[in-house]
Amino acid sequence: MANIADLLSQYGLLKQMAHFLSALDLFHLALTNPVLYTLICKSKTTFDRLKSVALCDGHGLKMRQEFGGIYELRAEDFAWREGRRARYDEELEVRVWNLTCDSTNGLSCLRCRVNVCEECRYVPRVRDTPRMYSLPRQHHLAYPRPNNIIFFCAGCDVEVERNLPLSLSEYCDCDQYKRWICLPCKVKEDQIYSKYLETRAKGDREWAGDLEEGMWYHGVVEHIAFWCPCGERAPRGGNIRCSWCKRRHNLNTWKDGDPDWIPFFDEDPCYPRFAVDNMGDQIMYPRLEYNGPIF
Repeated sequence: MANIADLLSQYGLLKQMAHFLSALDLFHLALTNPVLYTLICKSKTTFDRLKSVALCDGHGLKMRQEFGGIYELRAEDFAWREGRRARYDEELEVRVWNLTCDSTNGLSCLRCRVNVCEECRYVPRVRDTPRMYSLPRQHHLAYPRPNNIIFFCAGCDVEVERNLPLSLSEYCDCDQYKRWICLPCKVKEDQIYSKYLETRAKGDREWAGDLEEGMWYHGVVEHIAFWCPCGERAPRGGNIRCSWCKRRHNLNTWKDGDPDWIPFFDEDPCYPRFAVDNMGDQIMYPRLEYNGPIF
């Protein structure tokens, strides 16, 4: 009598089974048996094809519903003025708790190629006040340090440009509301960029060198010198690149766009308009005009 390993050695059956499992389920299945690992994971091409038909695993929505990880309010997100309260809003519990993962209707994450549905992919789910991490183009955020920009030395910059995938535009057009990325990849992406700023960017208070010798950025609080990831000082007048897509920013349109207009929220009739007090902080429970459906 054939066992499961014998059955799944037929690629047609293996692919058919992948339609009913998530990518994580497939990986865990592969770890149960050396033969299954060879069939599922040994060939990257095979595993990528299986992932392309697998289900969304619901992890992103689960983290939203638990207000955990990247969705958790941190200590610095609270203000003590007029009592300790959050500066930012969170998703409405009654709405997020009634959402379900659309496991069969996912698209591939742009990083890991695992299928992820609309409710599980990462996009900002609330409109911050002040509008910081909810900006569609993250390089518009300049406080306290630049965000989503990276600099390379002359040699590395040529190599990066040569290895860019084919695109309709030579310049960055990243909009985080249009990027299809899973939550684990977003967290890893943020960690990598934080490490870049930690090791390859120094403010004029941390570094006694000459800013004019290379690339520097006029930040809100201080002037910041930048180095290439390889460790060499980025040259003055070099390209400013997006840390996500690695394409150049068009400096002629560097700050184009209205940061107060975010279609993801402004075009959603179900998203309540917020009110702010005279200090610019959001009033958490104001009287709102709300014309959307009741959840």
